[in-house]
Amino acid sequence: GLARNYVTGRSYNGINKILMNNTVHPIPYFLSFKQAKALNGKVKKGAKGEMVLYFSVFYKDANNKTVSEEEAKALKAAGQEVKKRSTLRYFNVFNVADIEGIQFHIPEVALKENEQIEKCEGIIKSMPNCPKIKHINGNEAYYNALKDFINMPKIKQFDSSAEYYVTLFHEMVHATGHQDRLNRKGITEPNKFGSIPYSKEELIAEMGASFLSAEAGINYGEIVENNAAYLQGWLKKLQEDKRFIFRAAAKAQQATKYILGNAD
Repeated sequence: GLARNYVTGRSYNGINKILMNNTVHPIPYFLSFKQAKALNGKVKKGAKGEMVLYFSVFYKDANNKTVSEEEAKALKAAGQEVKKRSTLRYFNVFNVADIEGIQFHIPEVALKENEQIEKCEGIIKSMPNCPKIKHINGNEAYYNALKDFINMPKIKQFDSSAEYYVTLFHEMVHATGHQDRLNRKGITEPNKFGSIPYSKEELIAEMGASFLSAEAGINYGEIVENNAAYLQGWLKKLQEDKRFIFRAAAKAQQATKYILGNAD
């Protein structure tokens, strides 16, 4: 499933969702050094931590003096100038496999090939205003933005059930860009195949598919190995836009939240 903090149970968001769901660890649960210590555990010698990024927010008054959030609100209410600043910080977390002395309880996920996966079907049903999923062309998977439908080969045409759902999730993320949903330019405005806008939309869809796969407990890493060349093609188009990965992660997460709707 999704990479998450073992103690709080919360999954990582934003760019951390990309970073933490692409580590080498097969069990996606992590703890900070302090959290492990509080549970009477300890980090194994030589274990390598994973970096979690966050923004630290602080406030400055008119004299450039640092003030608390409460003081900043009071100054604003009084009509005084307050500047909001933020800095990018990080801390390390460790995978449960690198921690000793704790009896971890991790849920197991079982998948059956070429059969419907209940959790994946639940994700599909959770999408508000979901486009129709048709089987017109048995050799192609695509989203038709003009007619607002998804075409998919049948599940038995894929090497595994997991590959079928990852492909479908990709097309569902594209569908969130429709004008009646999230109104994303990559879908609402025609783009030539291979163009930069087209490449950006493809990466958003692939990231969103990885997020949804994690929600369903699918090992996206094994499947995406087959798509490495495909992804490299889009990444080459975006080499000049170094910040796009952050924006794409945010848009992919927005699409994921839309698809999940009110699902648990």
